[in-house]
Amino acid sequence: MKLALAPLLALLAALAPQDAELAARKQRWSELLALDLPRAVLAELEPQVLPGAPLGRDGAALALWSRAVFATHEPAFESAWSRLERRDVDPATRADLELERARLLVESDQLARALGALLDEPRAPVPRFADRPASWLLVGRAWFRSGEPERGAPFLSKFVELAPRDRETCSALHLLAQAALARGDGATAQACVRRAEELSRWHALWNVRARQVLEKPDERLPRLGLAQLWLQAGDTRRARTELRALLERHLDCAPGWFLLGEAQRFERDLEGALASYSKALEWEPTHLLALNNRATIHRLEGRLAEARADFERLVDGPRGCEAAALPALLALARTLADLGDESAAAQRYARYRELGGREPLVEVRR
Repeated sequence: MKLALAPLLALLAALAPQDAELAARKQRWSELLALDLPRAVLAELEPQVLPGAPLGRDGAALALWSRAVFATHEPAFESAWSRLERRDVDPATRADLELERARLLVESDQLARALGALLDEPRAPVPRFADRPASWLLVGRAWFRSGEPERGAPFLSKFVELAPRDRETCSALHLLAQAALARGDGATAQACVRRAEELSRWHALWNVRARQVLEKPDERLPRLGLAQLWLQAGDTRRARTELRALLERHLDCAPGWFLLGEAQRFERDLEGALASYSKALEWEPTHLLALNNRATIHRLEGRLAEARADFERLVDGPRGCEAAALPALLALARTLADLGDESAAAQRYARYRELGGREPLVEVRR
């Protein structure tokens, strides 16, 4: 069995980088469309999706091509629809093609056809391709446009749950707010509007940073900004993608290494985070947050001597008297107590109290 599996495993290992590269290219085309740059998508994608071309049977690529055509050609619906007609696609990507057809039907207000394509029967509570957030969005939008918001609201609510940071989530939240108002639920309507406004601000920042990256791909700050936005959104995978691109260009970027450590810490990869914080400190020895977080990981992992050294560097430095250093001062006192150095622990804890700290020396376990 091992001999039979070996060639297959070797093939999968060879294919994995190609799959990752294709996924990255599709992500890029999707982002170009989000930035309202459909002609850039056409220039890159069109030669690759013609019959017989490398992506000629890739439903996801064809869907992106159709969307770019819809934004640039007249008549929009007919031009985009014709790109998807009679195309034989790989079964694994057929859902992408079918959902793009449904999107075109909704956009052109052919709502009965859209619902017929998306639902197995008119009152179905779950759409076809239920694992795709877009399927829930399109059904909900079609019901709202048909004048039946009470049918559409559950679908849009599920879409928001599945895709909380999607660009279409803002419009879904506004529709949900309208439905809530119609049934007299003002609190839910206000919550939807507040969430939509927050998300709209997030997307506005993303647009600015993403355009800056396109215009100046070797600049540090735009990629750092994008990584911070994705970390704020809780998407560590996207954050790491931006940080890898940044650190490939600027190995000496301490803030980039620190943010990579943050992404790894959120993923509970403490050893990876430790290595990234250490790289940040190689390039910027006074990076306080990297120093603090590395010390905290050392302490969590039971490496008390290393934790002590890092905490001491932090609290004995030029900013050791600032209020921001209080947590590190308390952590140092507790580390010293764990090491059995009661006298040093008492001195550090007294200093912590002098600077306004109020927590007890003995850590309360929760």
